[in-house]
Formats: sequence, C-alpha cells, structure tokens
Amino acid sequence: MDSLWTCLGRLGYLPLSIGPIAAAIVIVACGGSGNTEVEQTVRSLVASYNAKDASGFLDRLTDRAVQDQYGVPRDQATASVAKSIGDPPIELRRLSNTQVSGLTATIDFEHTSGKVVVVEQVAMVKEGDQWKVDGFKNQPVEIPDGVRTIGVEATEFAFKLDGDVKDGDVGFAVHNLGQQEHELVLARIADGVPLENLVMAIAHAGNQAANAPEGVQEIVAFGSYKPGESGNIVFAKALDPGRYGLFCFFPDINDPEQTPHALKGMYTEFSVPG
Repeated sequence: MDSLWTCLGRLGYLPLSIGPIAAAIVIVACGGSGNTEVEQTVRSLVASYNAKDASGFLDRLTDRAVQDQYGVPRDQATASVAKSIGDPPIELRRLSNTQVSGLTATIDFEHTSGKVVVVEQVAMVKEGDQWKVDGFKNQPVEIPDGVRTIGVEATEFAFKLDGDVKDGDVGFAVHNLGQQEHELVLARIADGVPLENLVMAIAHAGNQAANAPEGVQEIVAFGSYKPGESGNIVFAKALDPGRYGLFCFFPDINDPEQTPHALKGMYTEFSVPG
C-alpha cells in the first residue's frame, strides 16, 4: 500500500467532494530524552501539514523523500503540495519504538488520516544539526479486540463482503484475490440514489471536481492492494449511521479502453443502522 502522503495526494484524482473532518493534534510520545529531537521532527511535520504550511512541511523532508513522495524535485514540489496539504487534518495518536543509530533513525508513527488509523515507520537522517524525514513505510494495522471484522475480497471485477454490518464499530480485512491491482474507496453516499447510476456519474465526471455527483457525501477511506496483498482498514471511531459504497476505479489493464473496474461491476454497498 502507498504511504499516507502519497494516498492523500492520490485521492485528488477522484471527482469526489471530501467533507471537512475536524481533528486536533494529540501528542503521546514515548522514549527517552535522547530521542526527543527525532520525535520533535515528526511533531513539527504534522503541525506544518495541519497548518497548510507547505514550505515548513517540505523543509522537514530530505530531497530523496520529496522526490519519492511527489515525483518531482523540491523546487517543483511546493506548488502542488500547497494545493493538497492539510485536508484532511492529521491527528497524531502515538510515537513509539524510536531507534537512533549515529546519523540515522526510525520511529513508528501512529496517526489518523481522516477517519482511518494509519501506522508508518518513518526513516530519518540527520543533516547538519537537523533531523529530516527520509522515507515512510506502512506497517500493519491490527483490528482492535471487540471491533467486528468484516472481510472484503477483491477480484476481477467484484467486491465480496464476508460478514454483516450490524453497527458502525467495524474494521475491514481486505484481501486482493485477483490478478490485477485493486483499490478500495469507501464513500458515504446519499439514500435513494441507485448505486449503478452513481458509479456512472462518477466515471463521467472525470477529474472535474465541479461535476462531482451530489450523492457522494464523504470519502471515508482509501487503500490500494496489489495482487495477493492484504491489509486492514481500522477506523478511529465507529462509522456514523448511513449508507456506504465500496468502489474500485483502477483501469482494467487488459482492456484497450482502460475501462475503470467500477464500470465492470466492481462496486457494492452496505448500511450502518441508525
């Protein structure tokens, strides 16, 4: 799966309006005083992101990290980062397992991305007297005890849900059993709109945000999974009551028209009782 920063930018390709999500920075740091500078760099990175301070955010990344995450050199990244930074805000939940070795370090970074819990291992290097982030590596997220696990199987071209959604206190265990890479876009959608009509409207909207279907109320979660890959989607709090749709808009690599998977039937829905 992609790192948090890549996924946040990745959502921009979808013609969907993302509802505002209020979040505050909550710092719970672990480790001794020798790890303070490493931890403070992560805190500062999050603070700059939430403040939409593109310059301050990029200043805490190495040149390699900027290139890896945004695909362009530092001097070309500021404008694109400024357009997407800070939405949705990030809540820093926990820093742990800080390991410092000379001029390199790693630290586990648990946080929210919108309503989803994410755990990343952050690689860092010291440049002069300043620690900088050199890369991100996603770590497994465990579905907590007491949270109902709903299995989601992705194939060509369908989602299959294993389990009933009885309330919003759920987590999704996603398994890509197909031969192509698939994504899972979880969106809260309006009642009364036929799902197949909504899928067609999204596809026709393309990248024009102004044409986003009114039936899409909020993007709740996103993840991409290579063939054979699995991963959990864990929510920071229970899902609100309402109607939800699961979609995959990746193109069919075997189709000369590159038709999105959703237009071949890769979508489904469920409801969270009120």
